[in-house]
Amino acid sequence: MKALGPVLVAVVLGAVACGSDSPTLVEGVEVEIAAVDNVFDPETTEVEAGTVVRFINLGRNDHNVIPEDSDADWKVVTDDFGPGDTATYRFTEPGTYRYYCAIHGTIDTGMPGSITVVAA
Repeated sequence: MKALGPVLVAVVLGAVACGSDSPTLVEGVEVEIAAVDNVFDPETTEVEAGTVVRFINLGRNDHNVIPEDSDADWKVVTDDFGPGDTATYRFTEPGTYRYYCAIHGTIDTGMPGSITVVAA
């Protein structure tokens, strides 16, 4: 299993350290999004803030997970997401996070996906 790096740890620790101003987060909840050949399954997902999303490559090809927002602190690069690989990220802020596999399409065609995070 590959984690998405030290930024995730900083985000999680920052959320815990903020006290009562922090959003309420679910704990211990995880959902899975599979990259299967040329599609994410499911293509759209809704989760509560604090949910861990596990991306897993169940396809026969390499994939990546590229956020629509190029400044986002989460992504999964091709070298880390071959068949059988996984990557996780804990989404703590409500909003809609669009992503795509740049090998197999664009944000609007080919292999797009989205995660909608709602308040816990």
